[in-house]
Amino acid sequence: MFQRIQNNNFSRFRFSIPKSVFSFYILLLTASITHAQSVTGEPAGVPELHKKYEFAPWEDPTITSINRQPSRATSYSYTSVEDALKGDRTKSRMQMLTGDWDFKYAVNLKEASKDFYQNKVSGWDKIEVPSNWEMKGYDNPIYKSAVYPFRPINPPYIPKDYNGVGSYQRSFTVPENWKDMTVTLHFGAVSSGFEVWLNGEFLGYGEDSFLPSEFDITPYLKVGENIVSVRVIRWTDGSYLEDQDHWRMSGIQREVFIMAEPKLRIQDFFVQTKLDKEYKDAIFKLRPKVENLTGAKIKDYTMHVQLYDANNTAMFKEPLQRPVIDLINESYPRLDNVRLGFFQETIKNPKKWSSEEPNLYTMVISIKDKNGNVTEAKSCKVGFRSIEFSKENGKMLINGKETYVYGVNRHDHHPTRGKAVTREDIKQDITTIKKFNFNFIRTSHYPNDPYFYELCDQYGIMIMDEANQETHGIGGKLSNDPLWTNAYMERMIRMVERDKNHPSVVMWSLGNEGGKGPNHSAMSGWVHDFDITRPVHYEPAQGNAKLDGYIDPLDPRYPKTIDHAYRFENPQDDSYVDMVSRFYPGVFTPKFLVDQKKDTRPIIFVEYSHAMGNSVGNLKELWDEFRSLPRVIGGCIWEFKDQGLVKFDSRSGQNYFAHGGDFGEKYHDGNFNTKGIVDSNGKPKGSIFENKWVYQPAISTLNGNQLEIKNRQAVKSLEGYVPVLKVLENGNVIKTQILKPLKVEAGQSTTIDVSSYLPK
Repeated sequence: MFQRIQNNNFSRFRFSIPKSVFSFYILLLTASITHAQSVTGEPAGVPELHKKYEFAPWEDPTITSINRQPSRATSYSYTSVEDALKGDRTKSRMQMLTGDWDFKYAVNLKEASKDFYQNKVSGWDKIEVPSNWEMKGYDNPIYKSAVYPFRPINPPYIPKDYNGVGSYQRSFTVPENWKDMTVTLHFGAVSSGFEVWLNGEFLGYGEDSFLPSEFDITPYLKVGENIVSVRVIRWTDGSYLEDQDHWRMSGIQREVFIMAEPKLRIQDFFVQTKLDKEYKDAIFKLRPKVENLTGAKIKDYTMHVQLYDANNTAMFKEPLQRPVIDLINESYPRLDNVRLGFFQETIKNPKKWSSEEPNLYTMVISIKDKNGNVTEAKSCKVGFRSIEFSKENGKMLINGKETYVYGVNRHDHHPTRGKAVTREDIKQDITTIKKFNFNFIRTSHYPNDPYFYELCDQYGIMIMDEANQETHGIGGKLSNDPLWTNAYMERMIRMVERDKNHPSVVMWSLGNEGGKGPNHSAMSGWVHDFDITRPVHYEPAQGNAKLDGYIDPLDPRYPKTIDHAYRFENPQDDSYVDMVSRFYPGVFTPKFLVDQKKDTRPIIFVEYSHAMGNSVGNLKELWDEFRSLPRVIGGCIWEFKDQGLVKFDSRSGQNYFAHGGDFGEKYHDGNFNTKGIVDSNGKPKGSIFENKWVYQPAISTLNGNQLEIKNRQAVKSLEGYVPVLKVLENGNVIKTQILKPLKVEAGQSTTIDVSSYLPK
């Protein structure tokens, strides 16, 4: 019944299933289907079933995508090493498909346009891509903190009567010099599920509202005008994994483009940097992946790798070089595993990446033909850094230096664009966060746009990269159901595969507020084996039933209502996480956790000091505890930005920031969307200034006329700061004295006698 086809290191399947056994075999579909194509180039298997049986992948948890390409690191295809080194993607083989698309909205699938993809549409509305259609006047945004915004809640089934559908279409022309190349159609993110057609032919299907989906469109392209059609469904079975605290919106919400690559292409690559025990020298390791669709022998093609410093000076005397065929024909051993470093080289004392000194290098990979001509070049930024936890006190060490998590939880949000934030919006958020002394962002609760990670690499902001997985409304029900295992795994794997090369990513998170079960354990197991350089986080992994002292959730010692605020903790968390994570501590909570002594892992308060209304209290007191106790590494404020949406009030004739319920939604959580340390426009509130003060890189203490100044930083001297001494009398400044910069090394102190600066 199944025929296996070997094609350039990819396993693909064709199959036929009698209608009588269709319901049985649909359970056997796995991630392999996501790459399925027949040898003729036509979509195989699932699309045919889709047509014949009115098959609905959006109500089958075993199918998360159809014909979608494997996730890969963000990179662009260039024609030369020089262009790849510059990294200006506008000079790469790409063409943006953003802008106005034809659009038609329907309240459900029954009312939606059926065969619009077969012809070029006319008379439809125009909608901006990327955008959320709720912000363009179609249907309503819904704010929910938890519990799904639709009924009934019956996974994997979704509402039939009220489930908005957006049909999109636009045309494009492929550049003439892309002939005989592999052309990929890239969607940055679509909420929540979507089907794609090109020139009337079914391309595929995808879920996960916050990760890219790529489709190989090469077999369907025409000379001249090509028409791409997309149907987006608001709620899918994937929505059961996306019950996060934010506005629920729909549509093509991140950028769309097409990209050309040679038939022999650098499909992906994984970079690791390992520092020696003295945190001085480093081993550079690179494992590339290639795909050969040339149909020809490629024994004369070679791959070249060069690393450049910030001045574009080459780090290797000669580029690292190996035949491409060696990679394709590489033999994996029966015992142990293949070495990660297909290319591997020692780098003498490279400049290290940290939040204080985000030193970056540029790696360029290229393929040359037998005549020495570059057929493709790709690049990415590389940072040399290590992440560990101290064996002595459990604190976090970046490059061996004790470093605290001065963190904040950040959602994608704009008051008029919703979730479809622009590059300018992202940069505004990042610069504000850096300006106010934060050094860490948790991507609550889903992966961000690739540009976000690019900026964090550059600005020196550490990231907890969080999978788009939250089942708050039903807890851990789906994590204990093997029918959902692939969906859980794919959300984690695809995020890690995309973001694996960013030095700013220092932790992986399995998601948020989704209970726990074997599916979470499987996610963690894959990541731990794939990436040995980063720890894994998951706050709900509380309690380990295998250990003595485990407290069952129904134990009467628990409060009647168990939520993230309860204080009676199990003595030890599950084994598949690398840190103890808790929400919203009291001032006493850090010491309580440390004193249990059953669990010796680091402690992070990944959500703390809820910033709603007149809050963010006890910040100094909490940080006095964090700094004085072993194992506690810091935490993340909830949250960065108010999630108000601009709405017009006809009575006053003015705009205002709307809350949940202001759009007529049946299920909502009111004004709970307004709990940021900046307002909905990004304007700082008073609380963020207290954050800045508590996280400041230097502190001073006055004892008589002796002013002690301590450098709290992990790496940098205080020489880069200008000290200013102000003398106050009755609260008024009577003297200001600018001092010379102080050469106080990281972690050290100095004392100044201020008597000469005081008034006589």
